Amino acid sequence: MIKRNSWVEALSAIDMPLLAIVITLYVLGVMTIYSATFGQGTAYVERQLINGLVAAVVMLVFLYLGIKRMFDWSYVLYGGLVLALVVLLLLGNATRGSHRWIYISGFAFQPSEIGKLVLCLTLARFLALEETNGLRKLLKVMCLAGVSGVLVLLEPDLGTSIVYGVITISCLWLSGLPKRYFVAMFALGLAALPVMWMFLKDYQRLRILTFLNPNLDPLGAGYNVIQSRIAVGSGGILGKGFLQGTQSKLQFLPEPHTDFIFGVFAEEFGFLGSLAVLSLFALLIWRIVVIALRSKDVRVKVFAGGISGWLAFHVFESVGMSMGLMPVTGLALPFMSYGGSSLIAICGALGLLLSACLDIPARYE
Repeated sequence: MIKRNSWVEALSAIDMPLLAIVITLYVLGVMTIYSATFGQGTAYVERQLINGLVAAVVMLVFLYLGIKRMFDWSYVLYGGLVLALVVLLLLGNATRGSHRWIYISGFAFQPSEIGKLVLCLTLARFLALEETNGLRKLLKVMCLAGVSGVLVLLEPDLGTSIVYGVITISCLWLSGLPKRYFVAMFALGLAALPVMWMFLKDYQRLRILTFLNPNLDPLGAGYNVIQSRIAVGSGGILGKGFLQGTQSKLQFLPEPHTDFIFGVFAEEFGFLGSLAVLSLFALLIWRIVVIALRSKDVRVKVFAGGISGWLAFHVFESVGMSMGLMPVTGLALPFMSYGGSSLIAICGALGLLLSACLDIPARYE
């Protein structure tokens, strides 16, 4: 067993391939942000570098604190999350019609992003202690996770609330909930779609309609998807080259440094570059799975499942909406999209997961 007070031994136990993948994706992200905002100054790049530094510090702090300690604090952290979301709804300043952000010294912070990490911790602890494994277990988890999910939905932030749902389902799956309950949830979800449609905001309905047919509003809600499709398709096999993408340089592609960062990358590095990035994400999730398989702690396994679902859905949705295959939700492409809250939350989660490596008796590759 590796001692926590030896940093040399600790570093030898940490999953270095996982760290290498994270650093590579982050560097590619900074490069793409620079390209997406080329000619507009370097403010976005400078802020993303600061975000990366903060995220690295958070990862180290969480690595030092350790995942077991954070499991012990998880219920208190979840209570703090719920309180923060309530206060944000009641007292927060609306930005573009939603109450998502807290502004501190010129920097914007999104509590719901950190909430993804807190939810993974809370569900991992709860499910590891839960003795039942049937309907009662499912209802308890849905009530627990539903509190934060509903508050995020009320901001309104449909995309993030869906991520909360994906995390919950992933944790339930890793906890061994019988498969028939997942089939039932899927069937109920399909049946509830007409009812859910009634509660969507007008702009959310329009996003879904233009996803099905972007030409329905080509100069409005469908414009983003159409331009992103052009950017991805025009990259071809090898791409146009770094800083040579016309869709972002000529400002046809909206939000190129955030929502549609993949469109910028695909235009400049083409199909092969895009395939390489997607392969890196696949390897990242695989390394998370490896840590889960090696650990004997049920809480770590469920926690890793939550993180895997979280990251996989972000990648699937972000890439999908850039290609017109998914509705536009504004979810970030992990490590690559501009923004600090998402980057810090993910690095914090990975820092805790890496701390679990210290409790694995044998070093692994």
